[in-house]
Amino acid sequence: MNPRRILIVEDEMVVQLHLTRIVEELGHIVVGTAADRDEALELAANERPELVLMDIHLAAGTDGVETASKLVQEHACAVIFISAYADQATVERTEQVGAAGYLVKPFTQAQVRAAISTAFASHARLVTEQRRNRSLQSMLERIGGAVFVVDGDDRVTFANQSAAELIGWPVYRTYGRLLADVLGGSATAAPLMPCLGRVRTGALTDPATIEIRDLDGRLRLVDVSMEQVDDADTNGTGVLLTLRQRQPAALVPAEPVRATKAFGKGTRLLVYSHDTFGLGHLRRCMALIKAVCARHPEASVLLVTGSPMVHRYGMPQGSDYVKLPALVKVEAEQYEARSLQISGDAIRSLRSNLILHTVRDYRPNMLLVDHSPTGSRGELLPALKWLQENRGCQRVLGMRDILDDPKSVIEHWQRSGIYEPLEQNYDHVVVYGNREFYDPVTRYELPPSLASRARFLNYVCTPDDGLKDGSVHGQKPTIMVTIGGGDGGGDTVILPFLQMLRTNLHAIDFHSEILTGPFVEPELEQRMREEAEDLPVTIRSFLPSTAAMMRSAELVIATAGYNTCTDILSLARRAILIPRVLYRQEQWIRASRLAELGLVTCLHPDSITPASLFAAIQEARKHTPLVQAREKGLPIDGALKFAEFCASLQVQVDAS
Repeated sequence: MNPRRILIVEDEMVVQLHLTRIVEELGHIVVGTAADRDEALELAANERPELVLMDIHLAAGTDGVETASKLVQEHACAVIFISAYADQATVERTEQVGAAGYLVKPFTQAQVRAAISTAFASHARLVTEQRRNRSLQSMLERIGGAVFVVDGDDRVTFANQSAAELIGWPVYRTYGRLLADVLGGSATAAPLMPCLGRVRTGALTDPATIEIRDLDGRLRLVDVSMEQVDDADTNGTGVLLTLRQRQPAALVPAEPVRATKAFGKGTRLLVYSHDTFGLGHLRRCMALIKAVCARHPEASVLLVTGSPMVHRYGMPQGSDYVKLPALVKVEAEQYEARSLQISGDAIRSLRSNLILHTVRDYRPNMLLVDHSPTGSRGELLPALKWLQENRGCQRVLGMRDILDDPKSVIEHWQRSGIYEPLEQNYDHVVVYGNREFYDPVTRYELPPSLASRARFLNYVCTPDDGLKDGSVHGQKPTIMVTIGGGDGGGDTVILPFLQMLRTNLHAIDFHSEILTGPFVEPELEQRMREEAEDLPVTIRSFLPSTAAMMRSAELVIATAGYNTCTDILSLARRAILIPRVLYRQEQWIRASRLAELGLVTCLHPDSITPASLFAAIQEARKHTPLVQAREKGLPIDGALKFAEFCASLQVQVDAS
């Protein structure tokens, strides 16, 4: 056995010493021990460990999962997590890092030996796959064009988007199929077979010219060049084929004759929502879809979303959804797969291909892109390009009123190259808001050609479906506390509220309904429930509609997300807003503007103490309920206005 270099990150000295002894008795080298994040990162930079034994809860309040993620990114090492708790929530967090193993305290030498052995075996496979991917990627960058990779059995192991477009197949349908089948049959591929054999022996071959048949039955004349793939998985039997169409002009079908008609019967709307986290985008899209289906019952609406919660919302008649694999944000503008054990680049490619093929198969007459002009990490760009080339689709960007402070948005859009796709790929922009309240078209410097076609729809509210909630407790008034989807606000709103209740329990004459949202961290939710014991509180994680609960509440305490604020405005409730301010200024800008209009009380999260929060609640309860928001110039009929906007469009359809 070759000794391996192992770093131990554990803040309990006894466990640290115990692990060191076991690892050394197993014949491996302990390159160092650390108790917190900074020590671990410094040691790893100097010692380059092959494996890290990582405690989940470290000293100085640092997080082992976060530390492990950084170590894997920077040093490509394997990780075994150590914890005293093996609950499902903890396991799921470690899986997102790609954990190679898991040890539960207390552990035995046999368990450590088995975990280390398994970790190195799985990590070796990962390193091999990464090396293969890097080699393949380097090759693809050099040659371009339509590319297939086949294994020793002539089955497709890789196809790029250009290859899929050439043959008319979705990329995912090519994997594992015989090359002959993909290219149109054994007779079509027969001239290539001797060439493949020679390439596998290391011989060079001249490009072959063959006639392939695409999925629609059309013949295409292509030149095919081949080279051997340095692939450890196939022992050098893999072959890369590059196809270049020789006579594309003669093979392009005649453009269909198109006619225009009003949006309505037989038309197809596709709504894209990237939904990396939270519920705001999904709820707003659902409100728009319901309004369109109600006004245009003979139209079809397809929602494309990455939200893991979409299945918990009922789709109206005439609509359906396509679920993309979910993402999770790991740092600013960086996303990874939430559940799948694949890389960030792989999940982007998978989602992008699914979107493109959905667009090609559904052929929408109208596209509504919610919030993100190019999609998450540009995943929407291939579909936008296809729609631009094939024409006939009205492309609409939907924007909420506030994204962030203007300087940050403009810098991000310039850095990410958003302005050019905005101008090239969109026919209209609709704003879910009121120009007098906040004007993103001007503040975010949208291109003049697109700004001239901007329409403010008013605010979009979640439909009140008349759901009953039973949140009234006897004769006591109810205070509702909500943080939206739960992707922030638990520690700045809910925990301070619970501490305020306990501090002032003798003076509390109300019952509290707390909605954590489905995305709150499991450990934080558990802490909330422990803090709420013996308090006059009901805690829930999710409700498809909060309208009934909010309607019955005397006061709402909430973060200042778009949907939460529009719900408050539509139901005319007293409200205290405690905006999230950690990553962007969106919520602070919105809450401050609403406070200026006298519609809410706005508290900065840094100013919250049990005493200040109790005082704010007592003051808010003295006032009469809010006047309707529309009296303050904030109409809330945006969903109906969007359905009217659709009705005003002329869409193209095939004349046949």
